[in-house]
Amino acid sequence: MICAHCGATSDEGQRFCYNCGARLVEQPQVATAQPAGSLPVPPPVQPAGQYQMPGQYQMPAQYQQAPAGYAPQVIPNSNMAIASLVSGILAWVVVPFIAAIIAIVTGHMARSEIRQSGGRLSGDGMAVIGMILGYAQLALIALGACFMLFVIVAAS
Repeated sequence: MICAHCGATSDEGQRFCYNCGARLVEQPQVATAQPAGSLPVPPPVQPAGQYQMPGQYQMPAQYQQAPAGYAPQVIPNSNMAIASLVSGILAWVVVPFIAAIIAIVTGHMARSEIRQSGGRLSGDGMAVIGMILGYAQLALIALGACFMLFVIVAAS
């Protein structure tokens, strides 16, 4: 079947075009008259190893070009989410306390910015990971401070 929208060739029985997703309309079959006394032509035999289960989609032999003017939409990441992730990593590597605070603050700001963008920004996962790294680093610093206080009190 040939898609009326993009011109891609799809397998018979497909309801939607694999290339653009448009609904395929079946073309009316033109009856071809066979000469009297001739045998019907058998369907083509699939080569060994290429058996297709019923209902299973088979990729075409070659990919077709996208229609003119088609550009895939890429959703950019929030810069705050990237800053949160980088700060969360730096909190564990270089400057623990300051980078952890920055990771937490920028993570919350990024999640708010992503929610308010209405789908024009992505990166929520990066913001969450940055916040987790920041909170974990602050918890580790707090436990270390409590341990040091306990050691000082126990020693005196």
